[in-house]
Amino acid sequence: MADKIRMGFIGCGFMGQLAHIANYARLRDECDLVAVADVRPLLAEKVAARYGIRETYTDHRELLEKADVDAVAAIMYYGHHYAVVPDIIESGRHMITEKPMACSASSARKWKTAADAKRLVYMVGYMKRWDLGARWVSDIVREWKTTNEFGEFNHLRCLMSGTDWTWNPYPVISSDEKPVAPLPPHEPFPARFTKAQAEYFNMNINFYVHQVNLIRFLLNEHITLSYCHPAGKILIGSTESGKAVSLEMGISSIPQTWDEVYHISFEKADIELRMPAPLRGQHNGEVVVRRTANGKTYETIRPNFAVPSWSFLEQAKGFLEAVRTGRLPFDSTGDAVRDLEFFETQADMMLGESGVARK
Repeated sequence: MADKIRMGFIGCGFMGQLAHIANYARLRDECDLVAVADVRPLLAEKVAARYGIRETYTDHRELLEKADVDAVAAIMYYGHHYAVVPDIIESGRHMITEKPMACSASSARKWKTAADAKRLVYMVGYMKRWDLGARWVSDIVREWKTTNEFGEFNHLRCLMSGTDWTWNPYPVISSDEKPVAPLPPHEPFPARFTKAQAEYFNMNINFYVHQVNLIRFLLNEHITLSYCHPAGKILIGSTESGKAVSLEMGISSIPQTWDEVYHISFEKADIELRMPAPLRGQHNGEVVVRRTANGKTYETIRPNFAVPSWSFLEQAKGFLEAVRTGRLPFDSTGDAVRDLEFFETQADMMLGESGVARK
């Protein structure tokens, strides 16, 4: 492989530009921005000109066939992944896509198997795992669970509520042109779902799948869904070690807010992690730790990082390093499959009036 990772981009809309291409452009010592493909040729040309991308295509297959790239960032609506991801895997390129991985766990499992068989790096864009504050908390939780310094881990509670996920983003290039080819239809959801279940499942894998994924990362344990309140806003899960996890979703919709809080309780200590809005660059998760020592409780606020970063930039660094080494520091696609299984279970539970899983 060349000294620099040769990157191709499939899709250059809002998220493609702001959250991905712009960050790889900041890492030119590590990667070469070779090609971009989009069904809007004028948009692709404008984006290529802004970021110094040499080649433009109107079809992802043409990019995969003609462009000399090691890896691809395929950033599009997840309902269209099924029309692109298999082609990328077949081409033998490493890949990052946005979350969720697919519209069903069965599709995600199939793509994971295919990518693993070719020994490809396939990262699903759970950028919150790359937030410096979240990584710090994950390390501390792992250490405390190992040393038992503050007793057993007891519970994690996540409160997710807010509306302003973009947080005044930088302007992106747009065009009013018509696509040169029709977009593929939305990938079907699991056939067993009713229309109402499919709609609710779609909302959850779009919005709240991030929180389920981050909970697993913070605890370094898989979680299963035990109970779903009939209103669908409160979920209770269980870790592999039998501890409780709760997720309270969409409690309010107050404009210009973002409240994403994780409270992790040990017997003699607790940790609070407040995550920033997804597109709020140069902000890390804020951490407050309270610990008991010598019979006294004292509070420690983790100091700010010397150089604040952005989770999407850290994610880009992580992907390039994974392509360079041939491995990710965690099972990205495996966890993405588990996320979809979690919310498929929730949709199944919603069949019952009590919120209890069907027999």
